[in-house]
Amino acid sequence: MVKYSTGKLALLGTVALAFELTLLETWSLGGARAEVLLSLACFAALFARDSGQALLASWLIGLMKDVGSAGPLGLHALLFLGAGGVVFQIRQILFRESPLTQLGVAFVAACWVNLAAAIVVSISVGGIPFGVVVGKTLLSALLTAGITVPIHFALMQARWMVK
Repeated sequence: MVKYSTGKLALLGTVALAFELTLLETWSLGGARAEVLLSLACFAALFARDSGQALLASWLIGLMKDVGSAGPLGLHALLFLGAGGVVFQIRQILFRESPLTQLGVAFVAACWVNLAAAIVVSISVGGIPFGVVVGKTLLSALLTAGITVPIHFALMQARWMVK
């Protein structure tokens, strides 16, 4: 089992935020892109020592996402907190080290976060066509799930980065 330091994970989160805002911004596919910070929050929830660490790390990583987004401050923090809480609750029945589990967790978490964020934006700014919401949500979830396995593998192999 992988244990991590919340401080080191937060530091990795700042690096991931910089990566998302620079390189990943240019690598979007149809307006959807991979969410590195969400993948990191899934890692935090899957491998936390206790619920406090899982929730704190997920919330901090979500807050970092808010700093780099144009949306309301705290939206992603709350969404990542919710996703992290659910992942932490069900992780006892999951094979955490399995790449398929990590892929599935990241896909579902990305669907939740993107769909909830789209609903909030639709309510506050104006309607977004249903097809656009579903298409971008699923595409972003697929991209996020695709990068999650290599990210989690790297974090489990290079434990010095998170311990």
